[in-house]
Amino acid sequence: MAADIHEIIRVHQGLISHERSVLSFCENPLRMASVKCYNDVEFLQNAGRKEMILTEDKIYTMSLETESVNRDSGLTNNTIELEFTNKELLHAIVTCGMPIQRLTAAFPEKKRFEFLYKLFLVETALDAEGDRLKKSKKIAYLDSSEKSVISYYMGMFFTKMISRRLYGSEYLTNLNLIETPDHKEFIDFFASEWRPEMIGYRPDADAWNVWEAKGGSNYREQALKKGADQLKAIGTVNGVRPDPAAVCMTYYDHGYLCGILREPEGNTEGEQLKFTEEDFYKAYYEPICELFLDKGSNLRLHDLYAEVSLEVPYFTENYREPDERKICIGISRKLLNCLMEEDYSAVAEIRKNVQEEICPDGAYMGADGIFIR
Repeated sequence: MAADIHEIIRVHQGLISHERSVLSFCENPLRMASVKCYNDVEFLQNAGRKEMILTEDKIYTMSLETESVNRDSGLTNNTIELEFTNKELLHAIVTCGMPIQRLTAAFPEKKRFEFLYKLFLVETALDAEGDRLKKSKKIAYLDSSEKSVISYYMGMFFTKMISRRLYGSEYLTNLNLIETPDHKEFIDFFASEWRPEMIGYRPDADAWNVWEAKGGSNYREQALKKGADQLKAIGTVNGVRPDPAAVCMTYYDHGYLCGILREPEGNTEGEQLKFTEEDFYKAYYEPICELFLDKGSNLRLHDLYAEVSLEVPYFTENYREPDERKICIGISRKLLNCLMEEDYSAVAEIRKNVQEEICPDGAYMGADGIFIR
């Protein structure tokens, strides 16, 4: 399991192949809907299983084991049944970055196509059985490198959602997308193989947290231990001890998607990581802002908010009606104006008054001000 970023790098040829597949996918997204996936439809129906459709309103449940270690109480362990909606997961997918995004040059449609690719990964990797998510039989036909890429992103998406649900960390972005204080380069994630890969922020508590995301087919204690060691590489974030510092692993138990969250004992002897709040917000919001700059995203301006509408094909040959679906992503016009002007100091101020924001009926809005419907 545990296809972390360093394992992905070691199979970089597979990543580049996937990046090229994104571009091919972008040229004709509908082509993906007609790909034969080798699944036995009758078997899936008889087993009560069906393909996951993230645009269908539904509540899902996954088993999540939580572990924490401290000097006073030792190891504490608990298992919860985490419920989440399809829109919550969509929000995590939309706002979760893609570390490979620098492999290709920027072009207007890039973020839209990246989002379609991320959605394609999740919907083809998972099936739904009642309120549970199961490993799709389709991915059994992939080679190990392709499975590693899917597992890596699945770990990222669910870590993003779990960090918000359990710790209120609405903002989570990749460490190597944040610029250094002198703005000469990005924080060099690769300077240390043992750094965790994601940084989170809670503006209400002015608290930073660090995360190592793992994903794969099976539970692997070795991967969890490595993730815990990676967390120790960062002692403080902007002068504050991260709370929490956690490794989150998604895997399959008898085919069902589940997870484990481990908080090892804190460490203050690691690297003293520093960056500005404005640069953090830039790393988080810039990919979203690029969606609103894409003419193909069908931008609409309302009185208080703006939204883009993305046409998404069904990634299965079994769906016939409707042939396409739409996902709307929106933010307040005030926030969008600040992002367009790259005024991230104003963005930081706006995020302190989230109660003023509104969104359309039926939409899901995170505390980051981004809504999905």
